[in-house]
Amino acid sequence: MPRYTLLALLLLFLAGCTSQPPPQFSAEAQFGADDLLDGRLFGVGPEEAPGDPALLAVNDDMRAFLAERVPARASDSRKVDLILEGILEGGLKLEYDNLLTLPASEAFYRRAGNCMSFTNLFLALAREAGVRASYQEVMVPPTWTEGEHAWFYNLHVNVLVDLPGAEQVVDFNIGDYMRAYPRRLLSDEAGESHYHNNLGVHYMTHDDPARAFLHFRRALALQPGAGHVWTNLGTLYRRQGETARAEAAFRHAIDLDREPVAMSNLARLYREQGLPRLAANYARQVERVRSKNPYYQYYRAEQSYEAGAYLKAQRHLEKALRMQAKDHRFHHLMAMILTQRRQPQLARQFLRQAEALAADADKARYGNKLELLAGS
Repeated sequence: MPRYTLLALLLLFLAGCTSQPPPQFSAEAQFGADDLLDGRLFGVGPEEAPGDPALLAVNDDMRAFLAERVPARASDSRKVDLILEGILEGGLKLEYDNLLTLPASEAFYRRAGNCMSFTNLFLALAREAGVRASYQEVMVPPTWTEGEHAWFYNLHVNVLVDLPGAEQVVDFNIGDYMRAYPRRLLSDEAGESHYHNNLGVHYMTHDDPARAFLHFRRALALQPGAGHVWTNLGTLYRRQGETARAEAAFRHAIDLDREPVAMSNLARLYREQGLPRLAANYARQVERVRSKNPYYQYYRAEQSYEAGAYLKAQRHLEKALRMQAKDHRFHHLMAMILTQRRQPQLARQFLRQAEALAADADKARYGNKLELLAGS
């Protein structure tokens, strides 16, 4: 299972839709944002909230851990290496556990956690050691399921370290991180919002709707414009059978930042409610925007390649490369397609580009393939 923050279920993407639901179903006039954050449906009072997680708090044990392993006069780059070594190797030997979303101090004592836990722990220790570091949000490409009927959309949080004249990404699962993925810095408040959103999803999928609601509400108090959290809140309402509230939450997510998964969830909701025209309208918008996603074109190219439809695969991949030319996997697949189409010289050009863009772990693999192509 990918080590990323699972944000919401279902299909893909976004787009404006001018059709409105009929009066008996439209939730816009019934439920505003304040109504959706009223917890009475879940038995939750207006002032009730999760406890302060003290997400990045550092205690004396953590300071002693740093003092033992990280010299105060070391360079920032060296401090980063020593903190990572202490967390992952000779010190804590932190183990990955997808179910543990923890503040820094809890991850320190339990020596386990998921990517968010690792991020909190590293960020807290790095700052305590005098290193400039921030949360970073990475927009990981969606993963489509068999038949293209569902997908997972992920926002992953890691750490960006500001070094003299350079920057370094620190990630618990750095092998899956790619420079080509869109990313942005997050404030500490937005980082904590991600933490509460993770816990909301956890409790929602473990049939604890009241606790899920509390964490979603807290996430939105920290980051009111986070469309993905409104989408998850809509999913929570939908699981409770509160269809009109679910619709309102999805529509609010779309109004805020045209949140992609909310549009897909809304299309499904309308299908289930016997509103085929609305559902079809949203589905057409979804398909149109999905076709403009380079990773969807790459997915289609892979499917066509595996089916032996090499020309069709090439056309999909040409579209993908026009939109995203920095992902080494696109160039590698094009090289494979061109090899099958008996164009070895052009295939070598794409493989060289794949090698240039790839991380060290993939460079050797591409170099070996170049040697094979050179002999053809």
